[in-house]
Amino acid sequence: MERAFDFNQNIPQQSKILDTPVQLHNQHLIIQNDLANQVIGEERQTYAAMMPEEKKILLTKASNKAFKAKYKPIMLFVKQKNIQGDKSISLQEFFADHPDLSQENHALKYSFADKEAILEIHIL
Repeated sequence: MERAFDFNQNIPQQSKILDTPVQLHNQHLIIQNDLANQVIGEERQTYAAMMPEEKKILLTKASNKAFKAKYKPIMLFVKQKNIQGDKSISLQEFFADHPDLSQENHALKYSFADKEAILEIHIL
């Protein structure tokens, strides 16, 4: 059975990725290459812990055993977003557990503790 497509119909515009170091885009955390290399390096998984009272997420390398013991995090997959090396991490699991969090695409405030290698991201 053939399907007929109308290529003249209006196609909704896709939202564009912002030029900020950390942002939320379609329920995915996008981290620019330079910061991603500091936080995650070349690892394909990361530990993430949600702090719902402060509305923030903590991220670190999957090899950070002290973080795992202290925060009881979940492990999330890290994907390369583009040829620049930006990283993408799905946060859909956090949004399912915390529906009160803003899911709008926007730049996120963050801080990086180089000593502990933990990225603190504020989800407002």
